[in-house]
Amino acid sequence: MSLSIVVPVYNIENYVKPMLDSLLNQNEKLFEIVIVDDGSTDQTYNLVAEFISQHPSLRCRIIRTDNYGVSAARNNGLAESTGTYVMFLDGDDYIADHLVQTIYPYLKKQEPDIICWGYSLVREDNSTIVSFTSPPNEMSGIAALEHIFVNKSLRIWTGSIAYKRTFLLENEIKYTERCVNGEDQEFIYKTLSRAEKVITLAEVLSFYLQRTASITNSYNVQKFDVVAAFKRVDQYFKAHSHGELETFSNLLLNRELTENYFFNLKTCLYGTEGISIRTLLQDIEQKYPGLNGEIQLIMKRYSGDDKQLSIHIKAFLLSPLLYHRLINMDRSLLYLKRRIKTAITVQKKHA
Repeated sequence: MSLSIVVPVYNIENYVKPMLDSLLNQNEKLFEIVIVDDGSTDQTYNLVAEFISQHPSLRCRIIRTDNYGVSAARNNGLAESTGTYVMFLDGDDYIADHLVQTIYPYLKKQEPDIICWGYSLVREDNSTIVSFTSPPNEMSGIAALEHIFVNKSLRIWTGSIAYKRTFLLENEIKYTERCVNGEDQEFIYKTLSRAEKVITLAEVLSFYLQRTASITNSYNVQKFDVVAAFKRVDQYFKAHSHGELETFSNLLLNRELTENYFFNLKTCLYGTEGISIRTLLQDIEQKYPGLNGEIQLIMKRYSGDDKQLSIHIKAFLLSPLLYHRLINMDRSLLYLKRRIKTAITVQKKHA
């Protein structure tokens, strides 16, 4: 029994060291690392190669490819992996020193198709923004999807989950290549729909770096690739029919899609000062003809109980400009709350 950790890297020379150190510092050393350099043009490849040469006892190798994107890099890494289990970790994220040691007993004794654990969003100074954990449990993949979509009590991120390698190969599940956003959720949802045994651990073992220069925090219309990704999940669920999957599909193509659309609107608008929502919507329409109208029809059918989402939908349908002003107010209030909290903390320290 062994674990392969697949790490795609691309032009992250300033961020790759914490990831490498977290792998080097693992308490349990019986695992392999497959790093796939996706055509970096900076010093990323050289830094990783030097790290490997300095630590010959670490089972680590690097594969260099042309720039085909993160999904292709992950698929290449999976094809090169030899472990009984495989996990995917992006090159600017990192893991707890005891991750491998913690999950090994569960992998050896219970042999789940999938195991997942808690994770934290962290800033570049390593401070925690928020942590996501769920109670320890053993369940089917369908039950896990119910916890994600219906109960909203389970959150899984690319770096907080490991899969039995033969399970992925037998079900022919790969990352959709040339998809800029949503490919990770697509992969997770597809795998869960096929998994018989899923184990969840409560402990935080992975750390998801929130970089200001990442695609999440920038003006990049390709974020809306997520719509096509969710549609592919819907098609996959229908092809592998199960009664409850239809419920999940309905939630995915309605509430989840609307939430993701708004999230991507916000991050695009926040990512570039002075950009207007009119310009953004025009750019979306040019890249994805008909998408804005399709999402508006979904919004009109929304009947959920999420009050904030309902307010945003009503504002957007009345006027996208009104929605833009509303989220700017939300952002200003959040910033003010943080300033007040910081001031109170400083006062207490000096009291």
